Amino acid sequence: MHSHSQDQIVSTTQPAQILATNTADSGPARSIARRSQLDTDGPLWLDLAGQLAPKSQATYKNDIQHFATWLDGQGLTLAALTRSDVIAYRLHLAQSYAKTTAARMLTVARRVLSEAVDRGDLAVNPAQKVKGFKVGDNESPHKALSKKQARAMVGVIDQTTARGKRDYALVLLLIRTGIRRAECAALVLGDIGQEQGHSVITIQHRKGDKRRVVKLPVDVLRAILDYLEASGRRQAGPAAALFVNFRKGDKPTKQRLSTISIGELVKSYAGQVGAEGVTAHGLRASFVTLALEGGAKLEQVQYAAGHADPRTTERYQKRKLNLDDNATDYVRF
Repeated sequence: MHSHSQDQIVSTTQPAQILATNTADSGPARSIARRSQLDTDGPLWLDLAGQLAPKSQATYKNDIQHFATWLDGQGLTLAALTRSDVIAYRLHLAQSYAKTTAARMLTVARRVLSEAVDRGDLAVNPAQKVKGFKVGDNESPHKALSKKQARAMVGVIDQTTARGKRDYALVLLLIRTGIRRAECAALVLGDIGQEQGHSVITIQHRKGDKRRVVKLPVDVLRAILDYLEASGRRQAGPAAALFVNFRKGDKPTKQRLSTISIGELVKSYAGQVGAEGVTAHGLRASFVTLALEGGAKLEQVQYAAGHADPRTTERYQKRKLNLDDNATDYVRF
């Protein structure tokens, strides 16, 4: 994620300079467009950003920038924006992005317009009655591994090197606990601890910027310790990154493994076992599915995955139709 300077809203008829940075009148989410003709009483971005979790701000900045660029390209201003204009933006998103991404970007545009109304910059919200996107059939779009595929995926990892031990520990952690890849990338050695007689990891800044504790299975802890021992990082300080990059010669660095690198690593190993299309988030879907198929209760999986709503957990559950153990088998009279 990238940090930027403060946002300001500027009212002018000059050509738009969208979300520029490092100038006297620019910032992280600079005015929707310089010619937007909005009030200059206060920055829209600061009002909006103050209501977002820190990890959501970068996503909002990028989506707002896209919205601003589109507005400017159409010669539009927020003050003159109509419902038809918002529908045209919706069509642009539908034609340019995957449905889940388009849905998110439209949601951000709605939020910006709603904030502008709350601030008094707009009299009405032109997006208020514009239809959103229905994503999928109430299921997560992420592919999940079967138990056989999960076993094959961790089995294909070469554990004779320190780098391989890192990969094994990381992939096993994602599948066995369902934590998000951003949460995995942010882990430090001090996040590993004990609670109620069990090994745990503490997710310090999960989605929504809330803290949660995740039980660490014995085999996952053993794999992590094996990796730390092999890489000579067992005694690194509590603030040291858990998963780090490696140089040539199987030499670890102190540089934290990025979320992008984690995603590429997962795709590579998934492809080696014929599970193309499985992403790091797909391992989270795999955790939910395998846990529920293994007999865990929905509320147990919901808590472990950090879902605020059980319906989110249900969306992640794949292979819902199980003819060997089906609801109809439980109705007898």
